[in-house]
Amino acid sequence: MTIQHCILHKIARNKPSGTVTLSLRPNSLKNEGPIVSLFDQLKFAFQRSTSRQYGLFNPEMGDNPIPALIQKQLDGSLGFPSFSHQVMEHFKQQLEKSSEPFSAHCLMVIEELLEQTFVYVFWINHTDAQFIDKDMEVDTLEYINPSKIQFAFKLDVSQWQVDGWDQYLSQIASRGNKELSDAFTLFSGFISSVDVKAQTDEFLSLVDQYVDQQPENETQRIKNKIVEYCIDQDMSGAPVHLDQLSSQLSEENPEAFAAYMQQQKPEGKNEIYTDRAALKKYVRFFGRDKNLSISFSSEMFGDHIVFDENSDELIFKQIPKSLKAQLTRYIKKKSQ
Repeated sequence: MTIQHCILHKIARNKPSGTVTLSLRPNSLKNEGPIVSLFDQLKFAFQRSTSRQYGLFNPEMGDNPIPALIQKQLDGSLGFPSFSHQVMEHFKQQLEKSSEPFSAHCLMVIEELLEQTFVYVFWINHTDAQFIDKDMEVDTLEYINPSKIQFAFKLDVSQWQVDGWDQYLSQIASRGNKELSDAFTLFSGFISSVDVKAQTDEFLSLVDQYVDQQPENETQRIKNKIVEYCIDQDMSGAPVHLDQLSSQLSEENPEAFAAYMQQQKPEGKNEIYTDRAALKKYVRFFGRDKNLSISFSSEMFGDHIVFDENSDELIFKQIPKSLKAQLTRYIKKKSQ
């Protein structure tokens, strides 16, 4: 990872419907020390977030200056500090349409990674905390919790430059505050281009069809390998590459899975994004209410666990030793 440019600015509104104030840093930050650590933590949280959506710049928002500003910065006709200042002025205009008070810093980063360029914008909130100073007095400070991201977006420049690609932009926009969420989305110009949950369900349906054609002793291994790969990709913020996944499923025939997927869906893309929750449910069953919580691997279904749909009964033929010991103690105590 190489940070090419990074800068911080502050934007705030102290009271409802008050004036939005903007404090702009005049020059870029040095790409070293704590700012690198902060970016790493924010990026890690962004990639692991299950709230991340995928899409593109809304083509109906012709007045969105972000794409043109990014292009000017990348081709060298606009310096990074000036670029970031114009981006923040645009953000201020969108926030002025709301009335909600707020106070945040915005971190902008251009990163080069494996010959690919990414543009990040993070909205950084602060939390008050008390501490004891050297004079044994209690004072208050503001600290950053980078694990909780309300608003952020990431542009994959390489994908952006591919004609017809519509998943080059990813965004987190917290639903906790609709006014700020709407303002951030207007600022970025983001529009979702894919229902990741529906796309994952369709993908897993094709996986089921493929697995049914494989030797019975291979089915669970293939399922587990697919889910493991897809979750790893999602947690690193990368798409699922069907060719790459296919090569991991079989050394003897590394193209088999990708060829099958292409045959079943000729118009489909070789790269897709998947929903982590749907993937986990594919290899595990789980459910809960206020009195009961159950979770078990799909490998156990049919042999050690039987479900009778008519009677609504779930029968466990083999249970963990620790649970058996608890039940044995409980029954013994009740009988006494």
